[in-house]
Amino acid sequence: MAYFNHAFYKSFLASDASAADGTKTSALAPGQLALVDGKDWTAHAGGAFPTPGLAYLVQGSLHASDTIGGNKHHGGYAESVKSKGINPKYLTRVWESSCIDAAPATVEIEVGPKCAPCGSSLFMRLDVKGAPALRFLNHNAYAVGDSAGVCCIDGQEFVDPALALAEAARMLLADPIIEPFVKEAVGGGVSITTSASGAPVTTVYTIEDALNGTYVPSTDPVADAVSAKVAFVGAYVDTKFGDCSFDTRDYFGKEPIQLVASIMDETGNPCNDCGTVVTTPGTMQQKTGESVLRNILLTESYGQAPFHQGNTDAQRMREIEGSEEVIAAVDRSALYKAYYVQHSIPRLNNATSVFDNDQYVYEIFVKCDDAATQGEVEALLDVLIAAAVASGNPIVREDSIDQ
Repeated sequence: MAYFNHAFYKSFLASDASAADGTKTSALAPGQLALVDGKDWTAHAGGAFPTPGLAYLVQGSLHASDTIGGNKHHGGYAESVKSKGINPKYLTRVWESSCIDAAPATVEIEVGPKCAPCGSSLFMRLDVKGAPALRFLNHNAYAVGDSAGVCCIDGQEFVDPALALAEAARMLLADPIIEPFVKEAVGGGVSITTSASGAPVTTVYTIEDALNGTYVPSTDPVADAVSAKVAFVGAYVDTKFGDCSFDTRDYFGKEPIQLVASIMDETGNPCNDCGTVVTTPGTMQQKTGESVLRNILLTESYGQAPFHQGNTDAQRMREIEGSEEVIAAVDRSALYKAYYVQHSIPRLNNATSVFDNDQYVYEIFVKCDDAATQGEVEALLDVLIAAAVASGNPIVREDSIDQ
């Protein structure tokens, strides 16, 4: 006997879940989701779900036509999308994903007044890591910037740390290898703090303004209590092709660059006695329209709905077969929230050819800015959960988690 912990997945795209009680599955609009009673195949909009019995998640087909090329004997593409029969007693988990916007990585390097002695250089290393760099170079990349271009006047002991950092940062940003993946912080990358006259005063400059004379540097940064900070922002690469050339094999960027910075001495070793580094990792979007469309097309293929790509007449075939309607139904620039329903079907001989229970997971995608449909979907799931509890299965809808 073998046991599999995987599950069969099926995807639904919900643009509405407000079907009235008693609505037939054939009357569901494209993208309209309903919880259906398996006894009469009508929507069950509220109240206690009849038990014992099977519940079905059903979505109106995204295809407007049931035929291809006028062949009246070939149909079925406009039939509603249905889950397997869900026995509430065997409902095992209901959960949802968070709507998390992508955020770029940031790194801040701060040095004090004695970190750039005259006669030596301040060295700063910046590493860029992640899929965009690996796709570009087949390896992660880094660059080193230094303050060698800053000169001292007679009798000066330390270089103003703002000048030293700005010069090293300018050299880093000019490096042709990492230049596509990093930029200075919005609003100015150099923050300069002085506290010689009492309360600390912080002023923000762009790297260019810190070097072109807009900022007047201190010739005695120790006495003037000058400290400086430089901030970088990593790239977030979000690329996609248009609808007419869409191909499921296209790469679409969704991973932000991660930044790692350090201050080094002149031998190239990390300088642990001078400067501090604060890093904020970049975060990924949770369900982009690009990934949602691919999941929906995979479910379509399970139903033997064709999708052409790669051949010269693929676009014309999509219009004929109706898969263009599926592509148009997904906003590939949007962020989607996903709801998940997991249940098992106990049987001896199942689709995996082992003696075990089959397990199914249904993912329901709703746009993150569609609060109304999210509430409607959650109401349907609460009805399903209530039926499970009534049958002696104490399950709850889990809070949002990252996927």
